[in-house]
Amino acid sequence: MAKQLTEAQVLEKLNIPDFRHLSKDNVMSFASLIQDMDPEVAKKALEQFPDFAKSTMDALKDIKSVIDKSFEDDKESANQCYALYNRVQTALEKCLDNDNLSFEERKYYIEQMKEVAQMASAKDSEGKKFKWSNLAVYGTIAIAAIGTMAAILGGKTDFELPFKKD
Repeated sequence: MAKQLTEAQVLEKLNIPDFRHLSKDNVMSFASLIQDMDPEVAKKALEQFPDFAKSTMDALKDIKSVIDKSFEDDKESANQCYALYNRVQTALEKCLDNDNLSFEERKYYIEQMKEVAQMASAKDSEGKKFKWSNLAVYGTIAIAAIGTMAAILGGKTDFELPFKKD
């Protein structure tokens, strides 16, 4: 078992003079250290910071708002990109309407349209990957915070995810 952190070590890691200076900004760092702390140090810190649960929830709300903002920015960027793809696609379709095109010219425009469609598909996949990675980060942070609160309150934290057993 690793050596448990002393009060001085925890304060140094959080860069605060005492636990009364624990704030919403560093509550998540504190939460991540709890499992490595001497239980008496954690108890002493929490006695001086009675709003730990509220501050943790506030920090999670702040993280959620940052993720929401990034989703909104990504959506706006994707919409602009899709609008551009649509304009290019429409222009290529207009070119195909010309009855005087040779087979090679028609083939060229169709290839260009396929390329634009592939770019739009890649943009869609990129957006989905971005959203899932953000959700995974937020979910991990939320689970860690809930687990920490449960551990502090003496709850059982060795839960299992409900996977199908073979």
